[in-house]
This record gives sequence, structure tokens and C-alpha cells, in this order.
Amino acid sequence: MTRTYINPITKERATILKTSAQTNGSYTYIEVELQPGGGNPIHYHQHFTEQFEPIDGTLGVHYLGKEISLKPGQIFKVPVIDNHRFYNPGDRPIIFRAKLEPGQPGFENFMAALFGLVSDGKTFGKNQIPFNPFYAIILLKWGDTQVDSLFFRLFKPVLILLYTLSRKLGYEKKLLHKYVIG
Repeated sequence: MTRTYINPITKERATILKTSAQTNGSYTYIEVELQPGGGNPIHYHQHFTEQFEPIDGTLGVHYLGKEISLKPGQIFKVPVIDNHRFYNPGDRPIIFRAKLEPGQPGFENFMAALFGLVSDGKTFGKNQIPFNPFYAIILLKWGDTQVDSLFFRLFKPVLILLYTLSRKLGYEKKLLHKYVIG
């Protein structure tokens, strides 16, 4: 069973082709349609590799300070903890696939909740940060999205405490029931 999520602001479309559960935890497989100029900020993941494969169009990948252009048929795998971002450098929509290894049920939840919050008008700014700071903290945890900055390194212990608090206050259950479990 595939699930497709649409971001009404960026017009990004993401389809989970294979969930972690479907692959016995081996990988999560996602297809993304990205509009011109679309992409995400520089980040890294602590718990999974991310492999990019363009299907239609050229995918830009910023990797450790270098710009890489991937065309259909090319594959690029970002190791754990390496800074990267993906983006559409062209003037037409592109389609690419991303394989997350091992499988990431938390990232699958992250996509459903983030796109749901955006659709409901509950985010702000270019990076669509939830108005509710507890939701933002939960999404950071679920997506294993880390930012390599002094602020985030210093603030990380506080984020862990706030994540625990957000769970105790029921915010994680609210996100799961509203956007993931349905």
C-alpha cells in the first residue's frame, strides 16, 4: 500500500513506495516530485543513510560543501552523519527516489505529520516550522533531522528533555492520531 502526501505550499508530492514494515526494517523507499527551486536545508541523519536516484530531471545534491548534479540512472548515497541537502536546480518539476537504510518508520511518520500540518495551516516560514513548538520537536526526532550548528549542539540536551515532555503531555499521540493513524 502506497501513501502519497502533498505539500500545498511547495507543491512537493511524496509517495512512500515501500514502508519499513513492508521491508522488515531493511529500508524505506520514497518517491518525491519536487518543483523548481524546491529543496530542503542542509542537515544530516544519525541513524540512516539516504540514497538519491533521479527518475525524471536533474537532482541537485549539496554534499559536504560540494554541488553534485545527478541525472536519471545515477545514484548517490549519503552516509550517516554527513551534511547534505537535495534541491531542484532546474525550471521544471523533477522526480527522484530516496532509499533510507535501515527502514525509518519515524521518518514515515514525520512526512505524514509535516505535510498534514502544512495542509492545515499550522506551520510558518520557508521551512514550514510548526507553530506548536512541541510538534516541531517531535518532527525533529521522528525525521532524525540534525543541523550542524553550535546552537543545535548546545541545545540538544534540552531538545531531548522537551521531546520527553511532549510525549508525556500527549502531543506525540495527537500527531499520530491526526496525521499518521488517521
